[in-house]
Amino acid sequence: MIKSFTLLVFLNLFTFSQTTLPEKNFKGHKEAVYGTAQSSNGKWLLSGSADDIAILWDENGEIVKQITGHLRSVNDVAFSPDNIRFITAGSDETFVIWNINGKKIKVVKADKIYVKTVTYSNNGKYILSGGGDNTAKLWTSDGRLIRTFKGHDCTIYQASFSPDDKKIVIASCDNSASIWDLTGKKLKTLNYHSSGVTSASFSPDGQRILTASFDKQVALWSIKGKLLKSFKAHDDEINQAQFSKNGKYILTGGEDGTAKLWRSNGQLVRTFGEINTVEYTCAIFSEDQKFAIVSSINNSINFYRLPELK
Repeated sequence: MIKSFTLLVFLNLFTFSQTTLPEKNFKGHKEAVYGTAQSSNGKWLLSGSADDIAILWDENGEIVKQITGHLRSVNDVAFSPDNIRFITAGSDETFVIWNINGKKIKVVKADKIYVKTVTYSNNGKYILSGGGDNTAKLWTSDGRLIRTFKGHDCTIYQASFSPDDKKIVIASCDNSASIWDLTGKKLKTLNYHSSGVTSASFSPDGQRILTASFDKQVALWSIKGKLLKSFKAHDDEINQAQFSKNGKYILTGGEDGTAKLWRSNGQLVRTFGEINTVEYTCAIFSEDQKFAIVSSINNSINFYRLPELK
């Protein structure tokens, strides 16, 4: 009986260790990786780093292009929905629009201090940015300013579109997030966190909002701004949080060196990485939902196999 129990424990530990080892590792950056994005067709990965460069990778981890258009750190990256262009956002106050072959299309002076977040709308017609001047900005896809969203008192860490592109949600280090329509009308302020809100995004069905914070907490909200659930997700500040495509799971990345997969009810499913081995952890779901793509201790990017997200 004891032998059987010991064998069962060993097999469980063996299985866990196998599933939490990365299947792929992309190496090329010299400093911490701040942002990653995968093209919707899964063929390309884009990363931005404190080493002032972005790297375009193929799906096998080969470097296709080193992007050297920024004078300071590259804080965020994004692909257009049609995978024809991508954007890099930097601490040099700009975001840059590129062709997929790495040819520079336009440099946009987007912030008075630094650009922290950038993303395309789901229809590809707009770009949304935010940063150190405490505002988010809506742009045409070719970089023409449409509107500035003013209402926060601290850096904008993330700004995201709703699935129908009719609303945005903004996360700020003033401890709050806010929901707006595209005309510039503020619809709701989300107040719960006790420290800066680093991440805010809509669920795939557009009915919930996910926020994460320096206070180590994750919060789920109704679209009307009602707090539905909150839980402690990390032992240090949280940098990123994202819904899975089916809305049933959440992936978080924290400054404790780990990324974590959660059910949306707050139940921990799996932990990736090593505690306290890296100062900044960014984490996203792969487009096929089979991997967690996580920055690692040696400034590289790991692909961890996920369990089936049913």
